[in-house]
Amino acid sequence: MGIFDRYFSESSFDEMVDAQRQCRPHWQAIYDQIEATGIEGLKAKQAELDWSLEENGVTYNVYDAPDGITKRRWTLDPIPFVVTQTEWDGVVKGLRQRAKLFDLMLRDLYGDQLLLRQGILPAEVVYAHKGYAAEMFGFGHKMDFELFFYATDMARGPDGKFWIVNDRIQAPSGLGYAVENRLSMNIIAKSLYPGVHTRRLAGFIEEMKSMIDRLSGGDRSKAALLTPGPHNETYFEHAYLSSLLEISLVQGEDMLAKDGALWLKNLSGLTRINTLLRRVDDRYCDPLELKNDSHLGVAGLVDAARRENLAMINPIGSGILENLGFNPFMKNIAKFFLDEELILPQIATWWCGQPGELEYVLENLEGLIVKHIDRTESAKVYFGRKMDAAELDALRAQLKAAPHLYVAQEEIGFSTVPYFTGESVEPRNAVIRSYAFKRGSQYWVMNGGLVRVASQKDAFLISSQKGGTSKDLWIVGEDEERAPSNPFKQLPCIDASIDQIPTRRAENLFWLGRYLSRAIITTRLIRYTVKRLINVYRDESNTAGESQHQLLRAITHMTMTYPGFLDKKKADKLLENPMKEIVSVLKEQNRSGSLSFTLAMLSGSNVSIKNLLGIEAWKLFDKLQWEWQSFCSANTRMNRTIVNEMDKLHVNLLAYKELVEESMFREQGLVLYDIGYRIESVQLLISKARSLLCPRQEKAEEYELLEALLNTCESFNAYRAHYRSALQLENVIEFLLLNPQYPKSLTYQTQKLLSDLKDLPKSRTHLTEYEAPIFQAYSRLKLATAQALLTYEESDGIYKELDALLSELSELFMKASDEFSKTYFSHYDE
Repeated sequence: MGIFDRYFSESSFDEMVDAQRQCRPHWQAIYDQIEATGIEGLKAKQAELDWSLEENGVTYNVYDAPDGITKRRWTLDPIPFVVTQTEWDGVVKGLRQRAKLFDLMLRDLYGDQLLLRQGILPAEVVYAHKGYAAEMFGFGHKMDFELFFYATDMARGPDGKFWIVNDRIQAPSGLGYAVENRLSMNIIAKSLYPGVHTRRLAGFIEEMKSMIDRLSGGDRSKAALLTPGPHNETYFEHAYLSSLLEISLVQGEDMLAKDGALWLKNLSGLTRINTLLRRVDDRYCDPLELKNDSHLGVAGLVDAARRENLAMINPIGSGILENLGFNPFMKNIAKFFLDEELILPQIATWWCGQPGELEYVLENLEGLIVKHIDRTESAKVYFGRKMDAAELDALRAQLKAAPHLYVAQEEIGFSTVPYFTGESVEPRNAVIRSYAFKRGSQYWVMNGGLVRVASQKDAFLISSQKGGTSKDLWIVGEDEERAPSNPFKQLPCIDASIDQIPTRRAENLFWLGRYLSRAIITTRLIRYTVKRLINVYRDESNTAGESQHQLLRAITHMTMTYPGFLDKKKADKLLENPMKEIVSVLKEQNRSGSLSFTLAMLSGSNVSIKNLLGIEAWKLFDKLQWEWQSFCSANTRMNRTIVNEMDKLHVNLLAYKELVEESMFREQGLVLYDIGYRIESVQLLISKARSLLCPRQEKAEEYELLEALLNTCESFNAYRAHYRSALQLENVIEFLLLNPQYPKSLTYQTQKLLSDLKDLPKSRTHLTEYEAPIFQAYSRLKLATAQALLTYEESDGIYKELDALLSELSELFMKASDEFSKTYFSHYDE
C-alpha cells in the first residue's frame, strides 16, 4: 500500500491532489519521491531535520505552557509547501500592490488624512483601534516615515486563488524562522527530492541589508534590532536576524535618547543609532510619550523620530494598518490611491459599525466568524456555528453595545497540504506568511516564506503557541537573479573592539561571572558539609560535631541566608538536625542567597548573552537547569541523594564555565566576565576565611576546619604539594590569602583584577575610583604576614588582626564593585 493511498482531504481544495485525487503536475516529482522513500525513509529525514534544528538551537518560547517548559524546539515538516513560479509571480504582483497601498495609507493617516476627509474610511474604525498613535500625527510628511517591511498571512481559498487572511505590519515576525527552515531543508532536499529546483532566498537577505545600509548612511554599526528581550516568544529569531543582517541586537535598556537623537550605551560611552529594526510593539517603544509603564522601549524615542534623527522599520503607528476593520474598505482605498482593483482577494468582511452591516451580521451570526478589530485588545475569535443559543444571544448583545469594535467574516474552508505526522501523511490546513521590503518605490517580495501548519487534522486556527509546526515554502523554478555572496554564513555580529560592547551585554557578562562563581563555590561548601554529616559518626573524636557546627554557620554567612544557622532561638535544634535548613538553602528559589536563587540569576544572565556562546554551552545549561529543577521538585531529603545531585551540578557548572571561557575572547567581553568572576570569588573566599579561620579553636577542631576550607576551595592537594606537611593555620593563611603565585589565593586574584581592569576603555594612567580600593586591598595583603595576623591575647576568642584585615578587604571589594558598576553600567556621567 502506498503512502498516499489513504490520503483524503475534506477541503474543497488540496494543494497536492485535485478533486479526482490525481497529483497536480508541479507536485508530481515530490509525490513520487515520497512514495519511493516510504514511511521509514521519511522518519529518517525527519530525524535529520530535528537534529539540525536542535544543533542550531532553534527555539520558540511558549507562554503559560501547561508542562512549565516555555522554551520549545522549533519543528519543521520534511514535506514542503509547493507553488509554481507562474502562480507565485501573480501573487507577487498582488503583494506589491498591497504593500504599496498600506504605505500610502500610513502616510495619509498621519498626514493629510484624505481617506477620512473624503469619507472613504469612517473615523470610528480608525480612532477606535489602539494601533492609531495620535502622538505620531503630522509624521506623514517626514522623511523615512514609510512602510519599509511588510508581511501578510495568506491561504488558498475554495476558488483556487490565494486569499489574504491577515496583514502583519508593525513588527512582523517569522523571517528568521523562514530562513532557518530553508537552510535545514537544504540538508535533506538533494537526497529526498533530487531534480526539484526552487527559487532561493539569499537575494532577499542581501537586498534587505542594502536597505539598512541606505537608511543608516552606509554604516551598519548605526543600525540595531530592538528586541523585547530573551523571554519574548521569538527571541531566537531576533538574535538570528541581527546576526544575519549584521546589526546590533539591543533592548530598551541598552539605549537612551539625548539631544533629540538615539544612542547606544557601551563601555566607552555613547554611540549614535539612526536606524532601528523594531520587534517591540508600537505603544511599548517610548514610556515618555506612549505607554508610561513600558520597560521595553526608550524614553524620548518618538522625539528622535520627530526630529528626523531616527528611521524605524516600521514606524511607530503602523500598528493601525493591522486593523481588521479596514478590510471592507480596501477596494475603495485601492481605487482612490492607485485607481486599481485589488489583485489578491480578501475574506468577505463586515464592519459592524455600519447599521446595514450590523443588521446582516446579527441575522446571520450562526454562519460567521466574529473578531475584535484590534488584536492588541483581544485575540478571541467567535465561531458562530460552534456556539449555542445562549452564547449567540450574549454575542449579539456584545455587538449591539459596541458595534464599531467588531468585524464579522465569512467562514471559508481553506486548502489543505500534505503533512507528515511521524507515522503517516495527512492533509492539514496551512497558512503562508510572505515578506516584502521597500526598494526604491517598489517592494521586493521574498521567493519563499514561513508556512505554519495546524496542530490537528480538523483545526483551522493555526498558531505556534498552540503547538503548530512549520513548513518550507518552495517556489519551483530557476532564479532569475543570483546573489553575489552567501548571506547565510552566520558570523556573530559583534564589533571586535571592547569599547563598542553595549552596556547591557557588558553588565550581563559581569554578572554571569559573579553568579557562576557564587553557584560553584556555594555548591562546593554545601556538598562538602553534607558529606561531613554523612560521615560524622565515623569519627571517634568529640570534635566532629563542633567543627560541623562551624561549617553550618559558614554556609549561612557565605550565602547570607540569615538568620539560618545563626538563629539564636532555634540554634540548638538546627545544629542537631541541620538538613531541613540545608534543603531550604538548596531548593527555595524565592529565598535570596539560596543555590536555586543563584542559579535563577545565572540563568537570566546566560539567556541575555546567549548569542555570544557556543551551542554546546546552550545545551549544557539547559540540561543543568532541567536536572536541578527535577531535583528541587522531588521530595527526597536523603543525604546521599543530595550529595549525588550536587556532584552532578558541580561537574555541570565547571563544564559550563569551561565552555563560556572557550566561547569568547577578551575583546568580545571575556574580560568583563573574568572581572565579575574574580570579584565574587574573592568576596566568598573572604567570607569563608572569616568563618573558618578567625575563631580560635582547639587543635583538633582547627585541623578539621583547615581541611574543610582547603577542600571547599579545591586546594587541598595543591597545599600538600607545596608544604609537604600537616595542616597548620599559619601555612594555610600564607597559601590561600597571601601567596602571590597560587591562582586561587586572595593576593593572586587581587593582582589579576588590577591587571584586568587596565584593559577596559575608561582605565587611566592614574587609579580610577574603582581601581583605588582594589589597589588598597592589594597593598594591605602585600604588607601582611601570617605571623602578625595570628597575634592574640589569651582572652581573645578570635584572631582580631586577621578578622580586621578580612573585614576591611571585604568592604574595599564591595566599594570597588559599586564604583565599577557606576562607571560602566549606569552612564551617570553621559
